[in-house]
Amino acid sequence: MKKKTVLFLAAACTLALMGGCGDKNSNAQKENTTEGSQAENTEGKADEGTEASDSSGTVSDVKYDASEYVEVGQYEGLKITLGTYDVTDEEVQSNIESMLYNYPAYEDLDKDTVENGDTVNIDYEGIKDGVAFDGGTAQGAYLEIGSGSFIEGFEEGLVGKKVGEEVSLDLTFPETYQNEELAGQAVVFHVKINKIVNKIDMTYDKLTDQYVLDNFSVQGYETVEDFKKGIKEQLETNNESTKAMDIQDAIFDKLGETCKVKSFPDGLLEKSVAEYIEQFKAGLQANYGMELEEYLQSLGTSEEDFNKQAEEYMQTSLTNQLILEAIAKKENIVVDEEGLSEYMQGIVADYGYESEEALVEQYGEEYVQNAYLTTKTLEMITEAADISYDANAGQEDTAEDSSQDDSVAE
Repeated sequence: MKKKTVLFLAAACTLALMGGCGDKNSNAQKENTTEGSQAENTEGKADEGTEASDSSGTVSDVKYDASEYVEVGQYEGLKITLGTYDVTDEEVQSNIESMLYNYPAYEDLDKDTVENGDTVNIDYEGIKDGVAFDGGTAQGAYLEIGSGSFIEGFEEGLVGKKVGEEVSLDLTFPETYQNEELAGQAVVFHVKINKIVNKIDMTYDKLTDQYVLDNFSVQGYETVEDFKKGIKEQLETNNESTKAMDIQDAIFDKLGETCKVKSFPDGLLEKSVAEYIEQFKAGLQANYGMELEEYLQSLGTSEEDFNKQAEEYMQTSLTNQLILEAIAKKENIVVDEEGLSEYMQGIVADYGYESEEALVEQYGEEYVQNAYLTTKTLEMITEAADISYDANAGQEDTAEDSSQDDSVAE
């Protein structure tokens, strides 16, 4: 079902588009372009033939016949070569090693008296006004004495104490503590010192079943074999998603070479850019309580640059959209009730809508049908494409780019 939602409404996740506004050639931008191809035209179905000429109103006011604006070239049997998406043992190891950094191993020491710099294993309970407070209790926690990980006085209060000893620490949270309910408050920590340990940075080659069980059982891994297998499966799933997006990007690249958009319907680009910017602003406000000016200042970007990038983004989105609509008309692709229902069910699941009715209520029946129609068209083109995979794909271009960079540097 995921593949059926690829083209759906960038406006439904406007904040996800924010990362794409920095570099229009980035992968994130390319992904958003394909989604955005549906987002900005809520009623432009391929077989409608009237066209609004004034620049006021909304995108839904613009009616057009896409075939009048597109010279349709080859779209069947497109030849595409991509790199491989196999997961190697080296990738599995690298991924696991990045995870191990946050999960050190510990070996017990015979030492019985806590000194500064020691790592101890402790149980503790924080009490405020006679009641244990949230977040103040743990068992089997590791703490490096002198690290400053706990509030002032906690670590210092354990220095000189013996393994097995229970200690009560009368402390006060700092006035600037992030939890306002605890800031400046007097508390008592009851602490038991279980043992003194030696901290060891775990490596891939030293993994043990016990280490995996201790640190990754919550993720469903109990043995080293399970751990490696599980991480590989995760990477394979990620690669499948990446492959699907790469195929889609390549399809659009090829269609851009074989099909030509002669012009945009009058007013469509202007209205689309305006609506995109308004949706972007609304998303910023709803999700982050930010105004566009504040957001752009945080990125060091001017509103002029933002507007330019929005227009460039929408030009690409509308180009993809018009091409698909023109092909849909040429192939007599129509909206079928069963396929539309399945498509809508996927949208509801993927984007968290309450129901299909709520989806239609928000965007309109015609918009949803058009999104499905162009998605269906893209699927047809993809299924007919001649796709091959080569581990060396793209290396020649990379080498050429590197050579050009070197010549410029010289």
